[in-house]
Amino acid sequence: MNAPSLLVAHPWMARGGSEATAMWTLQALQEDCEVTFVTSSTVDWEELNRAYGTTVKPDLIRVLRGPALPTVNNPLRFSHLQVRYFERYCHRLARDYDLCVSAYNPIHFGKPAIQIIGDFSFSEEMRKRLYIHGEEKFQHRENLLRKLYLAAGSLLEVKQPPLRERGDLILANSDWSAAQLESHFGVSDAKVLYPPVILPRAPAGIARDPLGFACLGRVVPEKELERILRILGRVRESGRPVTLQLIGNLDESDYGRSFAAAIAPHRDWVTPTGFLDLEAKQNLLARQTYAIHACRIEAFGIAVAEMAAMGCVPFVPDTGGAGEIVFFPELQFGSDDEAVAKILALLADPERTGYFREKLPARMERFAPTNFMTQLRKVVLEFSDSGDEVCQSN
Repeated sequence: MNAPSLLVAHPWMARGGSEATAMWTLQALQEDCEVTFVTSSTVDWEELNRAYGTTVKPDLIRVLRGPALPTVNNPLRFSHLQVRYFERYCHRLARDYDLCVSAYNPIHFGKPAIQIIGDFSFSEEMRKRLYIHGEEKFQHRENLLRKLYLAAGSLLEVKQPPLRERGDLILANSDWSAAQLESHFGVSDAKVLYPPVILPRAPAGIARDPLGFACLGRVVPEKELERILRILGRVRESGRPVTLQLIGNLDESDYGRSFAAAIAPHRDWVTPTGFLDLEAKQNLLARQTYAIHACRIEAFGIAVAEMAAMGCVPFVPDTGGAGEIVFFPELQFGSDDEAVAKILALLADPERTGYFREKLPARMERFAPTNFMTQLRKVVLEFSDSGDEVCQSN
């Protein structure tokens, strides 16, 4: 029997959680299906495997380069138009495959497919509802130019029924995401598939900085990095000279330059490391005692789970998916005041810090890539018309 043909789509492979999900999706299915991967960015398998800890085999994956609009050379440039242009391409391809999977947010393939939800950036209504910095940029504000831009996207968009009526299998990346899908899209049957997180344990005996914090993730407005500076700045003003390792790419975008200027006066305690590969990132995390995350609308928070697995004790918002990862109330905060108070309390209690460092890594095991791959294979089997005609679990 011939292996079934599978189309896996991701609009643009950059550096982030959705890219990790795409890579582990490919690894999960590469041995049992004839896999084609479509994306509009270039694909460097060696670099991607190194970044995400995967072993995707180039000889098992056919790559199709999706189209990019003129001047589009990164996932942030004209993203509303580019994603819809990419979706049109996937819609044309889909008829040639037994099964289609979107590794990042819904793509209307024209037939029932598997949709892995990474966030809610695909919805203009949700962008305005959730992203507190959503109108910080001029091009995101309610104005005539924005209306024309969205109208152009509608012209590019494949005509499609509401998400709840497509017959897709929708995989939310947290209970919080599933609740958003039900409340705002009428999708009441979304399954939860936690994203894959690399979970090595930090080597025993490595000395940790008792005042060292790490922040891991993309340098973008929705991560609320300025809030982290405010919170830790106040902790320092209270007499605790904490430091921050900021692990993420400070690029030449408007926001990247703006944030680089914001941290310049604090370079005595804030260290921007840039993007680190897996080994370098883990070596750095193994030497920090604490971590902090500030995004209030994080659909999951792969970075939070990764830092906790490495033995960092993370402080996270009490909204969004991060609270499902770090469910200890002592480590969750609503306001800046609450964050400062809880950080100071834990800094004064090394024994309690040790308790969290001992408990958290084991509790991250449910996010292991092996669990993700096993569950993904299972849902592929369940979704297909006949179990003996689709990818078989190893």
